[in-house]
Parts: sequence; C-alpha cells; structure tokens
Amino acid sequence: MADVNALVSKLSSLGFNEPPVEHAAAENVQQWAELLKGAAGLPSHYVLTKSLIFKPKQPKSESIAPVMVIAANETETSPKAIGAELKLKDLRFASDEVLKDIFQTAKGSVSPFALAQVPQEHIGN
Repeated sequence: MADVNALVSKLSSLGFNEPPVEHAAAENVQQWAELLKGAAGLPSHYVLTKSLIFKPKQPKSESIAPVMVIAANETETSPKAIGAELKLKDLRFASDEVLKDIFQTAKGSVSPFALAQVPQEHIGN
C-alpha cells in the first residue's frame, strides 16, 4: 500500500481531516472492531466497512473483470444477489492470484486503497 503519510495528505486534500487511528493489522471486520475498542483518537461516530473483490464466471479467453464491493459491515453482500444486480454470472470471491496480480494485495488485506494499485492495463472503459 502507498506510504501512510502520502495517503493521509491525499485524504486531507479531499476534505477528510480526521487524524489516522493506528492499530495492529486485522484480517476481518470482527478483528478490526476489537482492535478499535482500545484505540486512542477514535472519532465519536464511525462506520465499519468491508471490502470484497469478486470475479464472475467468464470464458478463459476474456480478460478478468473483477468487481469490488465496499459496504457497511451490516450490509448483506451475497455474491448471488450482487451478481444478479450487476447481471454477472456465478460471482465468487476472487482468487489469491487475482488479488495479487491485479490489486497487489492479499486476502485479509483488501481495502478501497487497493484500487490505487491496479495497473493501467487492467482498467476498463
């Protein structure tokens, strides 16, 4: 992921002025919630989110077309329902290979910031 200071600077330039809250790495929202319980400097109101990357079933001859979903933790994120809404067939969680090759991340480390890591050749029109 990008340098934390550069990320904080970019977010600040976009009007997000809350200071960062540091905590140990979390592999899922439940761990994240536990880590935040003891964190200093937490705003009085915040929303836990989940970031998911799916891959639809498609012919091997086609380029991979992953789908990233960022949702509040309480939101139902059924692959079947999301696939139906997007008219994509057999949506499933992206493989470790897709996470690494396209998003330069790994399972347990997916965040919206992974979008900044996608190489230009994987960005569609």
